[in-house]
Amino acid sequence: MQTQQRRWPHLQQKSASLKSCHSNLQSFCTMFNPDLQQVTADNERRAILGTAPMLCVLDAAYGEGSAVTWLIPQLHSLCAAVGVKTKLDDAQLAQLARMIRTELGYLKVTEVMLFLYRLKGGHYGEFYGSVDIQRVMRALRGKFCEERAKVLDAYESELKEQARIERAKTALKPHEIEALRKRLQDEGKI
Repeated sequence: MQTQQRRWPHLQQKSASLKSCHSNLQSFCTMFNPDLQQVTADNERRAILGTAPMLCVLDAAYGEGSAVTWLIPQLHSLCAAVGVKTKLDDAQLAQLARMIRTELGYLKVTEVMLFLYRLKGGHYGEFYGSVDIQRVMRALRGKFCEERAKVLDAYESELKEQARIERAKTALKPHEIEALRKRLQDEGKI
């Protein structure tokens, strides 16, 4: 936890904000239950750009292992939804949850929910015979994170364009620049 707080100093603030909305992990898990995956899929942009907490913030707010506790029912819903013969057992679900938290703790819970919704729907390929931890991680780290990056890049471009437009509104026009230059010359300042 100390290491996380050094790497991400905003964790304390974000965890305090989370606790003000959801005083305990149970309250949070009730609100952000697997049924919400459909809602996140309805608005990809909000899932990625919204204010939902990151997995690491869950641990900072409610204690180590909280993100894993939240992830397990989310992953269980994946296993229940896909038509495969062999599902992940509890130990494998916990292992997958820990891997996601360890490797992708910066993801927002809504991003994870969006990914799982898409994974259930075959967006990242099919499962053959069993839910495969490596296939899940590969899809999450690869294709989903690429899609996420595109949304973030597009948003950043929009912000830059908005800033450019705002600067253009207050920028001096060519004739104003010429008038200023002439005035400064007349005053002997240039």
